[in-house]
Amino acid sequence: MKKKSVLSTLGFILFTIVVLVLIFSAVLVTILNTYKPTVKAYVDDKFIGYFSSEQQFDDVYNSLVTEKKSTSSNVKVYLENEPTFETCYIKDSLLTKQNVYTNLRAEIKTEYTFYDVNVDGENKMRFDTQDDAQKYADNLKNEVAKLNVEVKEEKVAEQAEVTTIERADSILKDIVDRNKPVETPKATVQTTNNYVNTTTTTTNQRASQELANIAAAQGGVWPTVERRINCHYMGYAGHTGTDIGGAVGTPIYAYKSGVVIFAGWGSGYGLHVKIDHGNGIVTYYAHCSQLFVTAGQQVSQGEQIAKIGMTGYTTGPHLHFEIRVNGVPINAYPYIAGK
Repeated sequence: MKKKSVLSTLGFILFTIVVLVLIFSAVLVTILNTYKPTVKAYVDDKFIGYFSSEQQFDDVYNSLVTEKKSTSSNVKVYLENEPTFETCYIKDSLLTKQNVYTNLRAEIKTEYTFYDVNVDGENKMRFDTQDDAQKYADNLKNEVAKLNVEVKEEKVAEQAEVTTIERADSILKDIVDRNKPVETPKATVQTTNNYVNTTTTTTNQRASQELANIAAAQGGVWPTVERRINCHYMGYAGHTGTDIGGAVGTPIYAYKSGVVIFAGWGSGYGLHVKIDHGNGIVTYYAHCSQLFVTAGQQVSQGEQIAKIGMTGYTTGPHLHFEIRVNGVPINAYPYIAGK
């Protein structure tokens, strides 16, 4: 009887153990099916997200590097510090709900390398290859020996606009034109029947100046809201206007009332407007970004006719304002000074 009792007790214990093992196994299976072994990733102690493995983190990082490099060939993509990982178990649903791409993208640093062509200390062009920058620097040195031209490497965190080849050609031409030596007009001497007649442009300029003085007495307005003079009349050889610096989109106003005789594109001037004010007086408004008038249109003094831009031959946004009398350009500044 005693032996039977012991066997019964052992059988109960064994049964209990088996049941507990089954219960534990079921719980373990449930946990393993519900929770996944993962790693928590950090960059500079900032939590990025959960990854199935460190390899998955590398895959996400490499895809973001490829994304960045697809926009530019001269970009360096990197993390300032190595990522750190912690092992943990999480619900499978958390892996799909998180946005690790956005989190990691915010921590990735970029460094873009550009090559600037500096002329007398001022940046004139920007390229993403050193060869392009050096080509234009060498061309400028060959054309104008007195200029201090150098290529400088710049590293910046954000993508920047580079100078197009068409734009660089225009800038180079403008710089060369600005630095051409000023030639003094020579008198033309004609001999007929032993009499000598000397003809120069002085007579025409004097007559034009007299007409301009009359026009100036009738008044006018400063042709834009900006006041900074970038280059005066004859500031370099062939410069027939007054350059007023201003941001692209700044309004341009008619100096005086008149009739628009041209509104469109012209070589060198880019988008520009010409207004006839009568008595042989015409004003030019050049390098515009947008025109608001058309040929044949009557405009009033102070009416907006265009916006400042940088079309045509120009190294930056400004208004080229010009006055011509009987086709002869005169110094426009005295007629807008003080307006």
